[in-house]
Amino acid sequence: MKKITILTILLATSLFAQIEWVNSYDKALKKSKELNRPMLILVVSEHCRWCHKLKKTTLANPDVENFINRRFVPLLLDREKDTYPSFIKARYVPTTFYVTPDEKMLIKPVEGYWDPYDYMSDLKLAVRVFKRSQAHRR
Repeated sequence: MKKITILTILLATSLFAQIEWVNSYDKALKKSKELNRPMLILVVSEHCRWCHKLKKTTLANPDVENFINRRFVPLLLDREKDTYPSFIKARYVPTTFYVTPDEKMLIKPVEGYWDPYDYMSDLKLAVRVFKRSQAHRR
């Protein structure tokens, strides 16, 4: 009975722990300003195998999902389909951008696929840089 309960909890957690993507740049920017959180902007392409791998492995990692949901306003953009400001230039896909509520880059864009551990180190770096920038504004 214990095994069934634990399995049910694990299954429910994995089904509901997803990144809460915003569906447009304008909505993400507005939410970023309201919450005073940086945006995590992921530019992908429908036909990119590394984009699919990033989504299925790294972004499906519960630690990565929870960190992104708590610390960022996440925006997923398709390079060929979505509209977004010209300062977001993805030479390659996937590319992750970390942008402040006033539309400044926090760290340089991160190109390519990264495993959860390495991706998390960039997430944490972006949060540290954002906190420092907020402290200097006061």
